[in-house]
This record gives sequence, structure tokens and C-alpha cells, in this order.
Amino acid sequence: MIIALALTSLTLYLAYRWSVATFDYFERRRVPFVKPVPLFGTMWPFVRGWMNTTDCVSEGYRLFRGSRFSGQFTFRKPGYLIHDLELVKEITVKDFDHFVDHSFTFSPELDPLMGRALIFTDGNRWKRGRSGLSPAFTGSKMRNMFELITNYSDRAMKRIWESANGGKIEREMRDLFQRLGHDVITSISFGADVDSIGEPDNELFQYCKRLTATNGIAGFKFFLATLLPEQLFIWLNVKLVPTDVAAFYESIVSNTIKNRVEKGLFRPDFIQLLMQARKNLLQQDRKDSELSNVGFSTVEEHLQTTNETPMKWTDLDITATAASFFFGGIETTATLLSFAVYEISLNSDIQDKLQQEIDSIQAGLGNNLLTYESVQSMKYLDMVVTETLRLWPPLGVLDRKCTRNFVMQDNNGTQVTVEKGTVLQIPVQSIHRDPQYYPDPMKFDPERFSEENRHTINKNAFLPFGAGPRNCIGSRLALMQSKCFLYYLLRYFRVEISSKTDVPIQVDKRALLLSASNGFWFHLVPRNA
Repeated sequence: MIIALALTSLTLYLAYRWSVATFDYFERRRVPFVKPVPLFGTMWPFVRGWMNTTDCVSEGYRLFRGSRFSGQFTFRKPGYLIHDLELVKEITVKDFDHFVDHSFTFSPELDPLMGRALIFTDGNRWKRGRSGLSPAFTGSKMRNMFELITNYSDRAMKRIWESANGGKIEREMRDLFQRLGHDVITSISFGADVDSIGEPDNELFQYCKRLTATNGIAGFKFFLATLLPEQLFIWLNVKLVPTDVAAFYESIVSNTIKNRVEKGLFRPDFIQLLMQARKNLLQQDRKDSELSNVGFSTVEEHLQTTNETPMKWTDLDITATAASFFFGGIETTATLLSFAVYEISLNSDIQDKLQQEIDSIQAGLGNNLLTYESVQSMKYLDMVVTETLRLWPPLGVLDRKCTRNFVMQDNNGTQVTVEKGTVLQIPVQSIHRDPQYYPDPMKFDPERFSEENRHTINKNAFLPFGAGPRNCIGSRLALMQSKCFLYYLLRYFRVEISSKTDVPIQVDKRALLLSASNGFWFHLVPRNA
């Protein structure tokens, strides 16, 4: 028993020493750091459910205000939190070649579908993919797709308005926007028409929920894949996307492409654009410059050039690209719109002003649908969307992985070398809510972004879609889609809080993405359409 007790004690001691072995990393470098907990590092408040992921990761920004950066531990792994805007610009733009990758990159060997999606690729694979896809997201291509989006948005909101029969109805808005987003992304990505509001349990929506799941077993598996060696997952034959889900979407894409080639069909969607990319026919349009701006939040496009051989787009590559739009285009857009509705419902003056602009635009359109040019002209709608992105950025933290050693210096003269493989994180939400950049930051005030005031905004302190060459390639699509949904929602309804609405909103501390603990419940009150 004595020997067993001694062995147990030794094992526990060695396990403890292993769990804290890296925790002197920042102390040796004279870098301020958030105090870690054995094994869990600085992630303990999230693991315990005390903080959501954004607040947990951003804690150093609050604690070390005088520093350009601070240290933190994702479990045992040390990484840096970047506080200083000039340093953020260096990392994302000026010295981008040192920080090409995200922390979560997966190979096709790990997952044949997600390993080909642009957001999860690294190095030259990313450069080739971005270079090939960039022309698909320019202004002229977005305008060509806009009719598909506005047609669906009008029909969907009109059906809900008709079903209300003049009385107010209570809806959970995140679910509504997820369904709207799913149907639009399905239409413009896979060329398929579906109605997830009228047919809530349709097959495509059920597969989409499995594809984009970020909670439960799927979310935990994805989380582990960002921490554990990729070879372990390959050896265990664990896929991030269930095999039957990947096969389902590849079948849709293959059949769609085959049908269009055989029948000579054309549809202004991403499948068509990627079919052009397969033939190296996808190029910039001379009209792109005049159509590129969809509001204050529009990010600068950094076209990637590479000496690598152009991509050979297989059906699986096209499927992966289309599937990635679900990751980037549904959850984040639903988050943006849900918080926009929350703020609009609490500020009747803002809702009044926005509906006046919508009514004015619609009067000019008559019985016609919203146009791309009309959306571009809606200044107050842009201000509301922009302010929502500031106060409630769907991705509260950005990340970059160091791909070449990089030297940075703190305000006190401390100089550190960021080693290859180290992860840096940028606290977007904390920057957006910092009073030195945005006075009275917790107030929802679209006037910050009026033409009279926007010159006072430090654009380096506005990062809802990231910055530099690795910014969000789909930002124009996200803005166009969000504005279209909001336009038709407020054309047909007035939004009001219900008995289920949390005021103030309670952020879900267990969710990986920004969300509300008890959902986004609101009354929709029909207007005279």
C-alpha cells in the first residue's frame, strides 16, 4: 500500500508538473500575462461557464491597458493577445507574410471537405484558393446574384406577413434568420430552391444543421481538432464533417454541374462562377470598382497573386467552397441580424427613422423589388448595420498563426521574438467597445457612422471582417444579404420586445460563437404593406 501510495503521489506530481511546465513562458520574457490555472491555462473561466470565449480570451486587454500585447495560455500553449492598433496593422497588413495562417487549419487528409474550404487552408493552398476565388466576390458578381436574394427575401417575409393575418406574432429571430440564410446560401451556392420556413424539416436544412453544428459532439470535435495533433485525428479516422453529409453535398454539386453542362443552362450563382474558374475564365470585371462599396464596413480587397499552378477545380473542391459559405454566411449573418433587431426594438426612434428610409426607397421602386443600387444608396440602413457590427461583432476575436519568426516591442522597451507556430489573437470586441475609440461605447448609436461623423472613426479600430489579405472574402455578400433581410423584415413588420425578451440581453457563456442564452424572442407587428 505504501508503494502504491508513493507511485500514485509521484504520478500526480509529475502530471501536475507537466500541466504547468510552460507557465513560466511569459515571466521569462517579461511580458504581462493572465494568471493561468494548471492544465486549463487562461481558458478556465470559459470551461467553468463564468465567461464566454470572447471575454475569456480578451481578459488581458482589460487587465494590461498600458501594454501593446499580453500573454495567455490556451490550456498549456502560450500565445499573445495584441492590444495596440498599429501592431494589429503590422500583423494583418504590413508584415502579413509572417502571419499567413489561421490557428485552425486542416488538411484534406484530415477532412476531405473542410480541408479544401478556403477558411481552413494554409500557406500556398490558401493563396491559390484566394487568388482563384477573389473575382467571384467582386461588386459586379454580387449585383448579378442580388436578384436571387431579394426575390427570396420578399417572398419569405410576405408569407410570414400573410400568415399573421393582421395580428402580431412571436418569433425566435435567430432561427428565422438561420432559415432565411440557409435558403439564400443554398440558392446561390448549390443552385437549389428550398423553403425552410414553409417546410421547416426539409432535408437540405437538416443536412445544413449537421454541416454547421458548433455545439454538442460536433462542436467539441472541432474544438479538439484545433488543439490536438492532426495526425491523431487521421490515425483515428475521425472526420470533422460526417461522411454522409459530405457525400450528400458533393452529389448535389456534381449533379448540378452535369445538368448545366448537358443542357447548356445558366444561373447567376456561385456554381456558375466556379464552373468558370474551372476553365480559368473567372476574371475581374471593369465595373467592379464602381460597385465595390457596399457601405462603411466594406473591407479592402487584397487580390492574391501566386506563381503556383492555377487550381484545378474538382467537383469536391467546388463542393467544399460552396459548403464554406454556410459556415461563413449563415451563423455570422444570423448573429448580426438578431442583435440588430434587439437594438432596433429597444430604440423606437432608430426603428422609425430606418422604416422611413425603407418606405421612401420602396415608394421609388413602386411594385418592383429592391435593387443593388438602391441598397447602396441607403445611408441610414448602412449606419444601423455598421453600428451593430461595432457593438456586437459576430466574431469577437481574430487569430493569426506566426509562419515566420517576428519581433515586436512593448511600450516599456521589452522586445520579444514571436516564434513560428505561435498563435496571436486580436480582441475585436474589446477594441470596438474601448471608449478611447468610441465614446460611450455601450450605447447603440448609428449616428457614429453618419457622413458628418465617420471621419472621426479610426478605421484601424473597426475590424468586424478582419483586416489585410486574410480578411473575410465574403464580406460584400454578408452585408448585401443582411441589408436585404433587414429591409424586407422592416418593410412588412415593426419589431417589439416580448415577455421572452431578455433586457439586457444575456450572452450565452457556453457558446463558441456570440449568441443569447435564451434566444432572440420578439413580436412581429404587421405593417400596411
